[in-house]
Amino acid sequence: MSDEGAPRRPIGPRLSHLFSEPVPISFISPQQISMLTSGHGSMFDNFRMRNGQQQQQQPRLRHSTSIQETFDNDDPVAEAAASPTKLLKALPPQTIDLAKFKGFKFVTLDRLQITTRTSYAEVSGAFKWDVCEDQVDHCINLIQNQYADRRVFLISSGSLGSQIVPRIHELPQVYAIYIYCANVKFHREWANKYHKIRTVCDNDTQDLLPIFAVDVAQSNIDWGNALLEQGVRDKAKEKFQLALDKLNVHARNHDLAMVNYIKKKLNESQ
Repeated sequence: MSDEGAPRRPIGPRLSHLFSEPVPISFISPQQISMLTSGHGSMFDNFRMRNGQQQQQQPRLRHSTSIQETFDNDDPVAEAAASPTKLLKALPPQTIDLAKFKGFKFVTLDRLQITTRTSYAEVSGAFKWDVCEDQVDHCINLIQNQYADRRVFLISSGSLGSQIVPRIHELPQVYAIYIYCANVKFHREWANKYHKIRTVCDNDTQDLLPIFAVDVAQSNIDWGNALLEQGVRDKAKEKFQLALDKLNVHARNHDLAMVNYIKKKLNESQ
């Protein structure tokens, strides 16, 4: 599913793939405004978006204490973030109709930094993503009208996600949604209503990419099962092997039961 001619791997520190969304002025205290007008301080101190390179420079605060104080126990998004060692669970298996299915589609609603997209390309297997450049209506049109025969993975910022998710969540082609934002606590409050949202996070390397890899792996398993049912064993084997590679390379703390299932399917594909 990848395009010809992979982009050159960037040199130097890998920054986040998305541009940080602006922080609403309502989050700025009078004290911060006073400091800003006097030339001191920053409104972004508490709203940094992190990535793997920044992780090496300063320890990442564990979410567990604040989330347990803020969210109920039945909040799945908060629960996942509160347990860094929690096994990454796949979505339930979903049947693929090969007569209609034309593959996966990877969409980001926000601007994509070309020099930092390598990790996402490696996980997805697609070097060409649809970048909607903050255009919500255009993104909805693509997903709803042009990708009805695809399985869509969508990455969005929190503010744009709150606009688009209610409008596309129930579309059958929408498989998984990932919210990458600065104000995690704020955006989890609305995101918890939508079961296709797999994570709300401010660290793509640590939180988004692993669960994204699990979802891509499960999708390849679904695809492999569909091929296996039609007796196309060689192609099915390729999909199962690809799923196993995604888990082993990109998904820390993946569920071993998922690995065992893939190995079983690989044997059936012989």
